[in-house]
Amino acid sequence: MLFHSIDNAARHRASFYERARTWTIEKRRQKLRRDSISTLLNVDDNILRDVVGVSGDDIRRAVAMPLDVDAAKMIRLMQKRIF
Repeated sequence: MLFHSIDNAARHRASFYERARTWTIEKRRQKLRRDSISTLLNVDDNILRDVVGVSGDDIRRAVAMPLDVDAAKMIRLMQKRIF
């Protein structure tokens, strides 16, 4: 019985670390995507409006959203003016 509880505790600990690792990887991926979108803020507003179809304020609004919101998806919605 003791070995069963030790094995069970090790399994729970491993699953916790795997969930934490997965969560960390996902947050890092979201931050890297958000940082790549924030580089659009360096582009002139007129060029941004002509090429991408959104303004600098739209980009700032998308970058300021929480990390769990996909900023690229929000920008696509802003391009269509659904948002």
